[in-house]
Order: sequence, then structure tokens, then C-alpha cells
Amino acid sequence: MKLIKLAVAVGTISLLASIQMAQAALYNVTGIFDEPQTMIGTTTFTGTFDWDAVTNTLSGLQGTMNATMYPNTMTGAVPDYNLTNQLAFSYDDATGDVVATVFKENSTDMFFGGGYTTGDTIKLGASLLGGDGFTSNENVYFTLAFNANTMLGNVDQMIYGDCAPTGLMGPMMTGNTCMTGHSVALVGFAGSMGGTPVSLNISAVPVPAAVWLFGSGLVGLIGIARHRKPA
Repeated sequence: MKLIKLAVAVGTISLLASIQMAQAALYNVTGIFDEPQTMIGTTTFTGTFDWDAVTNTLSGLQGTMNATMYPNTMTGAVPDYNLTNQLAFSYDDATGDVVATVFKENSTDMFFGGGYTTGDTIKLGASLLGGDGFTSNENVYFTLAFNANTMLGNVDQMIYGDCAPTGLMGPMMTGNTCMTGHSVALVGFAGSMGGTPVSLNISAVPVPAAVWLFGSGLVGLIGIARHRKPA
């Protein structure tokens, strides 16, 4: 009987955990920017995030993004950037609109003077006009936007900034300028090399059938234990 009670207790905890997993769903996201003046022609972010539809909270946004100016004959290929620091998130109760931003570095400072204001292009710590008092951190970021009611991406609100050394033609040519991509509708002009968002796809990652089967089995186990309990 003690073993059955222990199994019921463990089963109940596991079942609640599986329900919580279903509540906070995992999503794939792919955002693509057109880059008409670069070698590859597109900047692509590919990643995942968790969305809790009960608390309307996004967490765990992370993924990779390519360095659009490469490969080229001088430098060759450049590894993708790993963006793992989700440092910004907002949810609009009235509209259901969600905006979240993930960074390569553990900092929201990107551009000259600090911050990551859309439309800026000069990197943090640049020596222009005596500098800005910051040390360049070679940061990179991606901003995701979608509506929580439909889970459809808002392409016009999708943004990226790439202030890494390999961003805009490398430090030997325009080392103080960052690669950027954003819509004309958002700020009135395109990114630093004409970069503009063209697609933002969001899709739920299916919960493995084994999770649901495990949960169903635990429910059965609890039922059996209750039947065996003496009157």
C-alpha cells in the first residue's frame, strides 16, 4: 500500500508538471530580412521561445542569426551569432500584441550613447566626436513581434541589429557602422544596407505523444490505487 501511495504522489506531481508543460507551449520562429546590397542577400534568425497563454508571458527566446556580409572572397564564412539573452518583453492587454528582444551579449546597449533605438546605426563606444563614454561590446540583437490572439507574426515590427566586427564590411572599412534591418513603415527608412523584414513564421512545437500517454497512465494508476484503498 505504501508503494502505491508513493506512486500516486509521484504520479500526481508528474501529471501536474505535464499539464504545466502543455500550458507553456514551445514555439519555433524564423524571421527573414531582405538584404539587397549584401553577399548572401538575406539575414535570417532561427530560434524558439516559450509562450504561456494563461499569464501572457514570453520567455526563453533564443536562436541564431547569420552575418549577412559573409561569406566573401576576402573573409570567407563567418559563424552564426548565438543570441541567448532575452532582455526585453512587453505585452499589450488591449490588443494582445507581443514584442520581445534577444541579444548576443547580456546587455541592451547596442548603439552610440547606449540602448538599441531602431534606426540608429553607429555602434556603442565609437570614437566619433570624442566617444560616448561606453566601451564597444560588439552586440547583436533580434526583435520578435506577434499577436497572442492569432500567433501571427507582425513583420513590420521585426528588427535586427548587428554591431559585431564583421557586421558592415568589417572594421577596416566602416567599423563604426552596424548592420541593421527594419521596415520603412516603422521608422521611415530601411536598414543600413537596405535591410527590410520580409517574413516572420511562428509555429507551435507539437507536444510528444509520450507525454500525453504518460499522463494518461498516471491517471489510471491513481484510479487503481483508489479502488484498492480499504473502506
